[in-house]
Amino acid sequence: MRRRNDTWDKPWVTIAAVVGVIAVVIIAIVFFMGSGNAVAQIAPGQNTPVPSGSSVPSTTVAVTGIKPEAIKEIPTETVPDIGAFVKVSYIGGFAGTYGINGEMVTVRNSGERVLPLNATAGAVSATFHKEDGSTSHEIIVEIYKDGKALKFAKNSSAFGEVIVNYQI
Repeated sequence: MRRRNDTWDKPWVTIAAVVGVIAVVIIAIVFFMGSGNAVAQIAPGQNTPVPSGSSVPSTTVAVTGIKPEAIKEIPTETVPDIGAFVKVSYIGGFAGTYGINGEMVTVRNSGERVLPLNATAGAVSATFHKEDGSTSHEIIVEIYKDGKALKFAKNSSAFGEVIVNYQI
């Protein structure tokens, strides 16, 4: 009777299978254990210390598993103390026109922007709209002169539009 060739009878096949299983186990351990970097976790309701003399108010945040360098804050733009400006604030994309005395400028941007007017007296007009359907964030348009807010309007509806007119 003839004997069948069985691949497991060869010693190199058994050794290769054992080495393969060990390699898979080691890769799985490294993958699930991570690279060894500890990530600070803040428990809900726990305040983070703020250095004394800081002008930034302390905020309680529950963050788990996010590296601090991955969290980016949206900078707030300050309005200059001298001159006339239109300030537009929206976390998403916005577009619109603004100007003074009929000299209009078209803008498309996102975030918080302080837009200069080319004169400090006259009829200011600003019309901006959201470029997305978000209803959880509002678009805010403000008119400033010499660092003081004179008039503002806001809208949180989807693709919401804000129109502000003011005589400065």
